[in-house]
Amino acid sequence: MSWEVSIMPSKSSFFNKTLFRKNLSRFWPLWGGLSLVGAMFPLYMALFLMQVQRPAEDFSDGFFAEVLYTVATATVPAITCIYAIFCAMAVWGYLNNARSTGMMHALPADRTCLFVTNALSGLAMALIPYAVTGGLMCLVALGWGFFDLVAVVNTVVTVLMITLLFFGMATLCAMLTGHTFALPVFYLLANFLAYFLEMMTTGLACEFLLGVRSNRETGYLGFLSPVVQIYSSFRPHIERAQDGSGTLISCRLAGLWVVALYALAGAAMLALAWFLYQKRHSESAGDVVAFQWLRPVFRYGSALLGGLTVGRLLFEVFWETLFQRGYSGDRIPLWVCLFLGGLLGYYIASMLLEKSLRVFRRSWRGALLVAAGAAAVCLLVSVDVFGLERKVPALEDIESVAITDRGVGSGPYTMEEQPEIVEKLRQFHQSIVDDRDYVRTYVPDWEYDEGKAFSHFVRLTYYLTDGSTLERDYDLWLTRERLDTPGTYDNLLSEFYKDPVVRARDVQIPDGAELDSIDVYCDYAESSDYYVNSADHAEGDNRETRQIYAALQKDAQEGNVPAKDILKTYSSWRGSFYLQLNYFSSPAENGVRYGGSKDIYLAPSMTNTIDALVELGYVARAEIEQWEQDLAEAESEQEEAVRSEGNTVIP
Repeated sequence: MSWEVSIMPSKSSFFNKTLFRKNLSRFWPLWGGLSLVGAMFPLYMALFLMQVQRPAEDFSDGFFAEVLYTVATATVPAITCIYAIFCAMAVWGYLNNARSTGMMHALPADRTCLFVTNALSGLAMALIPYAVTGGLMCLVALGWGFFDLVAVVNTVVTVLMITLLFFGMATLCAMLTGHTFALPVFYLLANFLAYFLEMMTTGLACEFLLGVRSNRETGYLGFLSPVVQIYSSFRPHIERAQDGSGTLISCRLAGLWVVALYALAGAAMLALAWFLYQKRHSESAGDVVAFQWLRPVFRYGSALLGGLTVGRLLFEVFWETLFQRGYSGDRIPLWVCLFLGGLLGYYIASMLLEKSLRVFRRSWRGALLVAAGAAAVCLLVSVDVFGLERKVPALEDIESVAITDRGVGSGPYTMEEQPEIVEKLRQFHQSIVDDRDYVRTYVPDWEYDEGKAFSHFVRLTYYLTDGSTLERDYDLWLTRERLDTPGTYDNLLSEFYKDPVVRARDVQIPDGAELDSIDVYCDYAESSDYYVNSADHAEGDNRETRQIYAALQKDAQEGNVPAKDILKTYSSWRGSFYLQLNYFSSPAENGVRYGGSKDIYLAPSMTNTIDALVELGYVARAEIEQWEQDLAEAESEQEEAVRSEGNTVIP
């Protein structure tokens, strides 16, 4: 006895080849045009290799890996981010038109089949230009004999993961809206909303929080901005020989795991988009928001954005510039401006949702919610919820710290080499935080006298062990009374400048820099020119520059460099005598060198430097004597003024 079993073919399919081919043929100008543009790069590379006259060893496998990794990290994220939305608009465009939606949903294919086919079509259109460009680059590399299989595989994986991320995000946005012009707006918000919100709230916090700079700082939502996070974490790690030849030693991708995590997120967004497609009503075509539960989110989200943009603009233009006094913002005017901006965003969103201008009746509940939200934002940014104003890095978290005082930098000082100086600057920072109420309420006497009170704009820059940077800016007034009070920031800043390490560091060029020349400026005798020399008088060897700098360092070693008096300017009109050290930084990985300069004000105690300048003929001994006399007279006048008027300043 024999049995015959016949299996009926399944009527359901997860893929429609006809629709797939139709999508590719219909939108061929999109992927074909970008493929043509991409082909220009390997063509240029081939022409470049044919023209240059360089040894074959210069074009090694490492050279090809460096090219691929540079392209993969520098251009692929940005290009894919922009191109993915066009691919999504192409394959999901029918959802924005009621007639096209009805026609597609009437086909003998269920929604799963339509989703899978269109998603694969979009991914294919997104990947074809990369396949063309990458294939041609591989042919060029094989032709010149520097093909690197590992680099090619890593680059292909990178492109696949980044494409999956951005197309998945664009597809999810397409499921949430039924309006053609709303899709790119939703996609833009999905990529940058978290970054924008952190930046705007930190900017508002600057109106109230002492020292906080107007930049994104909290970083708690940074992972929700894929483009920003990828560019900050994903880069080629290139190691070159330090012998001056620049020979490539190794090249690898750093941060590839970040892209892998985002690729998983892209796959999850595709799955969520498929789920929403099953639930989506065909009648939502043409609607700004495709789901009822999303309408309140859109309405009040627009109010939030309106408050943070239009409201902030109103506050800066009509209140802060004209009426605000003091260092801290005014809460009530800020709340009013945020409310007005939020209300504008709320009603614009309502008009878009209702497709009508008649949205004002019975909208008082929404207006009250907007007012409450504006009050909550004011409270959030003014009471330092995240502790930004009080944040002082722990000593073990600091790698190095630098201070800029009245535009003159000092440092950076590292925990490895100068831990005591790092601790001093940290204590100075902590004292400002502890005295923040005094800083806010102190009203200076703008007709101050030098030697009694002085204004300092101070910036502290921390380089932390986790690779991040923390900066704080303070506009401080320092007084003679507080200068003599231990523990105040006035006293701690003065003690910092008295430290021998700081005094020596302030007359040195930055670590790793190369001294180029030293210019001498003096304005204490009418017979002398203000600008004594413009370049080294020695021919070729910078002998005089090196001699002056050596004398300057000898003064530092002997303790001849005086501490800065923080209640005085660095020089007086009749006592201006200083050096300008001109230097170049050490070469970066890309071979670029940056120039800089540093002013060193001289004092009579710096005898080695002064003797060197006299010996080289930059200044005369008689002029030095006149300069010292001028300084002594100025010092005597200032001390007499302080004694006669008292040590305190009455605002």
